[in-house]
Amino acid sequence: MPSRASSETHPDEIADFIHGPPTSTPIQMYTFSPAWDLPTAGPFGLKLEACLRMLNVRYERHFENDVRKGPKRKSPWIVDADVSIGDTELILAHVERRLGKALDAHLSRAAKARAHLVRRALEEHFHQAFECELVLDDRGFAVLRQLIGPRLPAPFDGLALRMMRSGFKKHLYERGLARHTPQEIVAMGCADVDALVELLGESPWFAGDQPSKVDASAFGLLAVAIRSQLPTPICSHARSQERLVRYVDRALGHWFPEFAAQASNAT
Repeated sequence: MPSRASSETHPDEIADFIHGPPTSTPIQMYTFSPAWDLPTAGPFGLKLEACLRMLNVRYERHFENDVRKGPKRKSPWIVDADVSIGDTELILAHVERRLGKALDAHLSRAAKARAHLVRRALEEHFHQAFECELVLDDRGFAVLRQLIGPRLPAPFDGLALRMMRSGFKKHLYERGLARHTPQEIVAMGCADVDALVELLGESPWFAGDQPSKVDASAFGLLAVAIRSQLPTPICSHARSQERLVRYVDRALGHWFPEFAAQASNAT
């Protein structure tokens, strides 16, 4: 897919970090372009940025929509000195090795285990359900076309969109979820949403009174599902859950106050 690249520096004045002074040399992070009053349209880009901000690791955000340029052919990825790394978990492992900065030290072993399983359910199942609605559902794809269509060069924009949709369909079929009927996928995705509502309850975060890595994952996926305004069943169901809407607003204000203020001014 053709690219559109730019950059933005992580502001040093962001508050509420707990892991000491910021690193001196910024990591170069490559992620999808912004949308929906979010720093990036990519759920895993949002996850990674939230994690880096929790760790107080300086980074520079570069907008790059061509995932073929990344080492794993997916977004986001980083370049740190002479190292290029894809996949958020591998990136965070690199940060821990190089800088000695790790997340979730405040959690017990049992809480870490629960958070790990919730994160896997979000990233491996709910993420597929969202992609089905975004790309395979005609209503979701119409929103995606409006978002990325203008960034594609004519007269190849239609062909590029068709190829992207075909690739996603094959990918989601191979992973398993797209083997089901649309009605079955909706039921599975809505069940994920309902489980998240119950797990969150009245707590501010998914693993207690402080945010942790599972919250970065949950925020990334829920923010794009809720704020994208996709007129699709799973995303509509997520938007109907006030706990999750408040959670996304709370997380955006906590990690990205500059974008929360921007969204507030726009309403």
